[in-house]
Amino acid sequence: MPPMKFAAALIAMAVMASAAARPAGTEASEASLNIPVEELRFYQNRDGMIFADAWGDPQTGPHSNFIRIPPDTASPPHTHTSSYYGVVITGIVANERLGAAFDRPLRPGSYWFQKGSEKHVTKCLSAEACLIFVTSKGRFDYLPAP
Repeated sequence: MPPMKFAAALIAMAVMASAAARPAGTEASEASLNIPVEELRFYQNRDGMIFADAWGDPQTGPHSNFIRIPPDTASPPHTHTSSYYGVVITGIVANERLGAAFDRPLRPGSYWFQKGSEKHVTKCLSAEACLIFVTSKGRFDYLPAP
């Protein structure tokens, strides 16, 4: 399967998984929705991360959203209260536990599971910006790790 079709299939699976995390009864009241990537509304949150919400509110509870990471950058060590799943859409990402021996490159179509409260670092290893799709049953906080 070509990489872009594979990535699209993984994103579709992540969206379906994220729908399962929604509070019961909310789907029937929502209209069907299609948003081209060019129309995503990115904003910078209070932690300096660049988001575009897909559904829910990452500051308060269950959600799915896109996160843009500048090229050749790494987050400081941190944790999140809730676990989440990430899917790489563009760029090459590494998401490793604190102290990992090496960065495992995650190319478009790759995904990871990040357990809540686990210290880790997220990096964009590529010369192009990285775009990831994240889904979680809880809020997306960013807690600096000592």
